[in-house]
Amino acid sequence: MKSLFHSFRLPLFVCAAGAACFVGGCGKKTELSEGPGGTPAATATAAPSATPGITPSAVPSPTETLPSPTLTECPTEPPVTKTPTPAPLNTDTSTVTYLVNREYPLPEDFVPENLTTPDVLFPFSDTSIDKAKMTPEAGRALALLFDAAYEEARLTLYGVSAYRSYARQYTIYATNLARYGTAHANRYSAAPGRSEHQTGLTIDISCASEDFLLESTFADTPEGVWTAENAHRFGFILRYPKEKEDITGYNYEPWHLRYVGTELAALLYETGLTLEEYYGVPSSLTGEYLDTTPFIDTAAESYRSIYTQYHPE
Repeated sequence: MKSLFHSFRLPLFVCAAGAACFVGGCGKKTELSEGPGGTPAATATAAPSATPGITPSAVPSPTETLPSPTLTECPTEPPVTKTPTPAPLNTDTSTVTYLVNREYPLPEDFVPENLTTPDVLFPFSDTSIDKAKMTPEAGRALALLFDAAYEEARLTLYGVSAYRSYARQYTIYATNLARYGTAHANRYSAAPGRSEHQTGLTIDISCASEDFLLESTFADTPEGVWTAENAHRFGFILRYPKEKEDITGYNYEPWHLRYVGTELAALLYETGLTLEEYYGVPSSLTGEYLDTTPFIDTAAESYRSIYTQYHPE
């Protein structure tokens, strides 16, 4: 991927104070050949012979130090911060960098090819189930990430929930909607077709000290800290970071990893951008909209059957 940032060659000029300056569009740097108190460039000359009627002026001896000239530095201007130009929006599911969210959903029948179980620990015994599966590339990268956590820091990570089908995500979202209401469901779970888990490139992780739960306190554990600082080395990003809720549309989730490949992961880690910002499409859905608008038909029988489990008539 071509770098989003450019280097500039700064021309040289001499300012009015006699200092050599490098000039750029974002500031000026003074480069002095001698600092304050340095040896003067000129050597004092010998006094002239005395002339009758004229008293020669006192001239410093060659061993005396002449005062340094007063130098005026060129003014310094603050650097200009450049914002990377957004990349062309990618919704191509044959890649690993495509965007999935509420406004760019997946088809109901989308299923990633060749889902496999990565060679990592899970807190459950049956690893043949869907939530233990990922695409082969993402699964291999996850195994390298978990191995490095143990080899470098003696930390043990666990996979908790990876792939989810459209139908499974429907049940999760509808259950949250029925139990906790629209505002909570929209902030903490994705509607079917709008979940990254359907990509097979995503997994929620945890550790033993968190009882393998998905809680924000994971961020403060040694496992969570190490993951946040190193996941990009293996192609993963923290998809829903803190203080980006209005951009992603979801609350902070330090356990939610999305595989995008090492090149893009490194760029997003270094710039602090989310996928929405990288593609220039931050969420256009207001907080009021998310608090009041379900993303499924609440009159459908499939939802009513779930709703009545929590609200018997």
